[in-house]
Amino acid sequence: MRLREVSGMTSLDRRAFALGLGALISSADQARAAAALDPVLSPPGGPPMASAGVITRGGDGNISFRGAAGLAFGPAGPRPFALDQPFRVASVSKMIATAGFLPLAARAGLDLDGDASDRLGFKLRHPAHPDLAITPRMLLSHTSGLRNGPSYPVPLGHRLAEDFQPDGRHYDGGAWFGPAEHRPGDWFAYADVNFALVAQMLERLSGERFDLYLHRVLFQPLDLDIGYNWSGVSQAKRAQACAAVHLMDGAWVPQVDWSVPPFPTLPFTRPADQPGLTEADHKLGENGFVFSPQGGLRLSVADMDWLARMFAGHGQGVVPRRALEAMQARAWTYDPARPNGETDNGLLQGYGLGCEAPLGRPGPKGDAFFGADTADWRGHFGDAYGWITGLFWNRRDGRTLVYAINGMPDTGRPPARNSSLTAPEEALIGLALPRA
Repeated sequence: MRLREVSGMTSLDRRAFALGLGALISSADQARAAAALDPVLSPPGGPPMASAGVITRGGDGNISFRGAAGLAFGPAGPRPFALDQPFRVASVSKMIATAGFLPLAARAGLDLDGDASDRLGFKLRHPAHPDLAITPRMLLSHTSGLRNGPSYPVPLGHRLAEDFQPDGRHYDGGAWFGPAEHRPGDWFAYADVNFALVAQMLERLSGERFDLYLHRVLFQPLDLDIGYNWSGVSQAKRAQACAAVHLMDGAWVPQVDWSVPPFPTLPFTRPADQPGLTEADHKLGENGFVFSPQGGLRLSVADMDWLARMFAGHGQGVVPRRALEAMQARAWTYDPARPNGETDNGLLQGYGLGCEAPLGRPGPKGDAFFGADTADWRGHFGDAYGWITGLFWNRRDGRTLVYAINGMPDTGRPPARNSSLTAPEEALIGLALPRA
């Protein structure tokens, strides 16, 4: 199925786009939109949320709904949450990393169905299937047979290869591998380590650091002040950071980004015995976890909106259309008659390359998140440290939806009635994409 071009956005004009969004944010509609988000911040039968923000657009690029409500916490202190405040977007990061990786892979002649070992610098094999190559396509679609081991994430200064070699210090008794019956290529199991390996391949293919490469080929051309682990993000934007929070004993407690290092310093996971390591100690192509490709992208809801329009508009000359089509094609589909993967209670039932491709199956354990045309939507959810996020577009008519909710607990989440999402997400999507 082919997307139509985005009307009025055949060339990228970030300044005009931002000015238009700013005018809308400052309008009288803002108060009404914030009030409409009350069911999201105070879901029936569930704990409160700290904040929420959303932007939806029609296929013509015009905003159909946008709003922000609740409180933001971070370096600037408690303040109203706004659509231009940056935060850790969680697993949406994987999709953005894929949009940078696939064009590079094509230029380098990388065979997505070849042996990933050839571009990783070490032999990657499941010990139960030593003769079966794990491919880049398997990594990008979470069908590699890998899992996140206890040493996740491997810290700066250590080699990612040590997860997969029996004599490696992070082998963890083989916990980075799934059970033998989940043969690579046949079973879907969502695991962040797949994208650490993708980032490692990217560094070896490009000869450039993962974060710097994404900034050069994607963020800079889009005129976006965003970055992995705050890489390249300006001091002015860092100062507006929104911490991820959990509610504990009646108070919002920060989990990530309560404090942000000054520009251009970057935060890293460092080994306990070498706490003084810096980015200068990173060895190119040896540890793809270092810059958090799996979840560490910092950006705002407004930035997500801009990225969604780029995806809906076939890349807008920044990402080749062929790469985006490859991302959106389903590489794995859940078969309930003969289970072939782990769906996270129904949330994940179709997946492309770094991109979720829901099927629209109804019911409280289904994935009909957006109504009857859910199967036309593509994008990715994020879920970490209290932030629940989504960046989606409709590949048939060009509509877009981006949102972020902060304060979601790890357990005891209020369930949605009509899908496998949470009640706050369902309420927010219902406001943003009203159904007939």
